[in-house]
Amino acid sequence: MALTEKFKNRDLDILRNAAKGEIFLDVKSPKLFKKVRKYYESNGVIFSGDPLDDYEIMMDCLYSDLQISVSDNFLSSCKLSSSN
Repeated sequence: MALTEKFKNRDLDILRNAAKGEIFLDVKSPKLFKKVRKYYESNGVIFSGDPLDDYEIMMDCLYSDLQISVSDNFLSSCKLSSSN
């Protein structure tokens, strides 16, 4: 399921702001942060265990997926790039 199908429009607005660096998702909406992390983990994204690195991985994935979802409506290959 694509990110834009999984989350509500209100949540997607928050996620876009986080991906653009306008807010810190883990501070602004900790519950949404946990849901998004779980979403990416279930879609194969491998996190490092370091909170700062993991946040950057998530924001890169969000930015990529929100850009791709608008035009192509599918999950990006972010999980492949984050496992390197």
